[in-house]
Amino acid sequence: MAEPENGWSPLQRIGGAVSVPAFLTAVVVAGLAARDWTVDDPAWLGARPWVVGLALLVGLLGLVPAVGWAEAGTGLVLFLFFAVPTVLDTALTTKVVQDVRRWLRTDQSVAVTLSGCHHAGTRTDMIDNSPVTSEVYTCTYSWTSGGRSWEQVRTTDGNHHDGYRTRMWTDPSTGELADHDAVGTAVKVLLTGIVAVPALVFGPGLVILLHESRLLRRPAREVRDAA
Repeated sequence: MAEPENGWSPLQRIGGAVSVPAFLTAVVVAGLAARDWTVDDPAWLGARPWVVGLALLVGLLGLVPAVGWAEAGTGLVLFLFFAVPTVLDTALTTKVVQDVRRWLRTDQSVAVTLSGCHHAGTRTDMIDNSPVTSEVYTCTYSWTSGGRSWEQVRTTDGNHHDGYRTRMWTDPSTGELADHDAVGTAVKVLLTGIVAVPALVFGPGLVILLHESRLLRRPAREVRDAA
């Protein structure tokens, strides 16, 4: 009588041992790249995208001996289903932290006077998958904070006349000038929480889905009873 016996071959064990750290490396490196992209650090354009691609390829190839090409591809899709929100949530969280830190630094409201505004070019944004072009102007911002006078050239969407006044927020010690967009920050916090749901279940959720799709079940082989 034939009885099923489950077991990995040495090649399958090696493939599984390679896939797990490879996929984790892809998530970590992609998360670091997303963080740098959020803070406008050009380091994200360096070797990191290549490392992510190589790690995904190694992880995919590691699955092949255990489950075959078709199911390895399915496993990669399931992995990306959780990995992409995890990386995206890293970028969103970084942006929220930046906003909160800026709010804490720039805690003094000041009157700002604009002068010398002139046309500086155009800017194209994608809205509903359509390019929308808007005019960009440059003005000199002048304000007083911490007993000192400050000036800074900044871009603005409007062509204001000399002497135009508005209120902004500043750091009295450094003169840093900033807008406090409460609505924008609240939306970012909400999006971070929504995207965090699949990100938080990345580990256990991936294991469950892989198991239910038979990707983590060891292949059965028949062992015949001795006559």
